[in-house]
Amino acid sequence: MSHVLIKGVRSPLVITLKSWLNMILAPSPGLNKDDDKFDQATFDAVVRFQVAQGLHPDGQVGSGTWSALGKKIGGSDTGLETISLLPDWLKKLVTGKSQALGATAVNPATFLGMYMKEFGGLTQSQIDGLELLHGYIELDPNVTDIRWAAYMLATVKWECADSWHPIEEGGKGAGHPYGTAVQVTDTDGTSYSNTYYGRGYVQLTWKANYEKLGLALNLGNQLVVHPEKALEPATAYSIMSYGMRNGSFTGKKLSDFIHADQCDYKNARKIINGLDQWAVIKGYAEKFEAMLQASLGP
Repeated sequence: MSHVLIKGVRSPLVITLKSWLNMILAPSPGLNKDDDKFDQATFDAVVRFQVAQGLHPDGQVGSGTWSALGKKIGGSDTGLETISLLPDWLKKLVTGKSQALGATAVNPATFLGMYMKEFGGLTQSQIDGLELLHGYIELDPNVTDIRWAAYMLATVKWECADSWHPIEEGGKGAGHPYGTAVQVTDTDGTSYSNTYYGRGYVQLTWKANYEKLGLALNLGNQLVVHPEKALEPATAYSIMSYGMRNGSFTGKKLSDFIHADQCDYKNARKIINGLDQWAVIKGYAEKFEAMLQASLGP
């Protein structure tokens, strides 16, 4: 199957294309996602997208347009889920990671073997969580540095107490200001009493942060109205990735400490929580970086 789509063709990929264009463009073109034909409306929407991205507006969806679409769609948990459904040959094109430093080329069996040799055995639940998390990193078009992947894994290992699943804060905010229930109202008028204690891979706290990340990830008010969504793995990963890359938690971001020849795993802890437990997490990150490098495919 060719990845190049032109007006008039029919392909399952056209359905993905239409879905993404509906999500990305504002106002939405309202394309029929149940129809696999590349029609005139789809052509017009592709041209709109290409113009907005500074691409040649020929209406054809080739490598450059797929890559630009992937970068736009990969910032949301819905985007990551739809990317996961693509054939493997298109995933690399959409995520733009064929030239990455290697985080996406890791052999999972090799990595797990080294992990268990270093840290001990894993339960099936831990294995499932670790593999799922690595899958999200693999599909994330914004994580192309293997050291970022290593530090994200190290952060989750600590923050989630080796469970490798998004967790709730112990005590659910008791004794903290953010542990006090807040009344919120959905757009349909339904009221909720919510507590914005830590949830997820990186323990998102405070109503304002739930609101900010929800808007950033194109989730509208859903994180504020339903804070338990931060425990859903895809959403939890999107929160962590966006927040760590953009400094949403503390104002510090991954590129402040890990870029080019610089790799400061100590101060990278400031992305999440000052220098709390920096030495432990730094040690994890160094080991994960070595494991990822040693697990790379050809």
